[in-house]
Amino acid sequence: MKNENADTVKEESPPLSPRPQRESKIPAGSGAPARRSAGWLLAVPVIVYLLSYLYLAFYHGKVWLFGTIVHEGGTYTLLQTVFYASHFLGHIPSLTVIAFLFTGFCLRFFAPPERQFAVHRLWIALAGFLTVCTAGSFVFFGTADTVDFILQQKQGINNPVQGGSWNLHLPSTLSLFFFMPVYLFCAAAVFRKPLANFRNGARFIAAAAMLVPIITVLFNRGSAAPLWEVWTDARYLAHSVRELATFPLTYFPIPLYFFFRQSIQSNTNTNTPRNAVYVVIAAVLFAALFLYQVIIPLGAGIGQLAYKPTFAENGELHVLYLLTSHYFEHVLDTVYFTLVCLLLIELFRLKSGARTT
Repeated sequence: MKNENADTVKEESPPLSPRPQRESKIPAGSGAPARRSAGWLLAVPVIVYLLSYLYLAFYHGKVWLFGTIVHEGGTYTLLQTVFYASHFLGHIPSLTVIAFLFTGFCLRFFAPPERQFAVHRLWIALAGFLTVCTAGSFVFFGTADTVDFILQQKQGINNPVQGGSWNLHLPSTLSLFFFMPVYLFCAAAVFRKPLANFRNGARFIAAAAMLVPIITVLFNRGSAAPLWEVWTDARYLAHSVRELATFPLTYFPIPLYFFFRQSIQSNTNTNTPRNAVYVVIAAVLFAALFLYQVIIPLGAGIGQLAYKPTFAENGELHVLYLLTSHYFEHVLDTVYFTLVCLLLIELFRLKSGARTT
């Protein structure tokens, strides 16, 4: 009897072809984790504004606030505060210096991002934005208010001061020279973006440093005295603390997103000891400066320094109210700051060919 098993020919199935793999659209070594998570930077201002709105709604006992007076000066509604154009125009010198400073430090620590927008479109967007804001300021806030803010002769509602918003923002602007390296170091750690040593941003940082005394003298009738006098004024220091709590949450995240989303790769060594030493020194100096700016206003009494609108509980506004309502004053500022930063980045790319040297 024949063994059936011996006669049975085992038919082998053809080998399975490997499943085609989907080609990744993300190039290797492009820093994909950081790029994917960079979108959270755009969520930061949104969350800040949402939480601020909820607090103000709770304070005023209303859900719809846009027709409610929320400005600390007791004059403007939330809608007017958001589009406080004359106030924004007075901030342009400070915002421009800060944009140079921020872009410079970003280019110092990170490779320049890939091309985002055409330069001519950024110029058009910036010119159009300034035109609309200027026209709106004259129409809705009046000629006197607009001109006084532009010429730096006014700091706020019923507060005419020579040097205007520029002087008011001097302590915070100067503090940012120490704060920005620390901020970028922390942001890089959170988003897994390695720091590098570039010389790209040096000119922008130097330009910001030179503009500070030049603008101070220009708007103070030839005097540079405000550069040191502002450090003894409790009102200026209190305002500086509030600004320093505003910049990192509403201004900086948006342009930083473009650096973290994608950048030109470089062979420059990252996370060098030089960066660590530099950031530590900046952190110590900023901490001391910030602590000083907190202690002096607290000693003078925050309630005595701030406006006292009729809607304030017990005649004084809480620190949290002063902060949350303040965020809404800077919506237009954030748009301008972002446009200027993007423009500076693209101008740098055109000038240098985006070399990471």
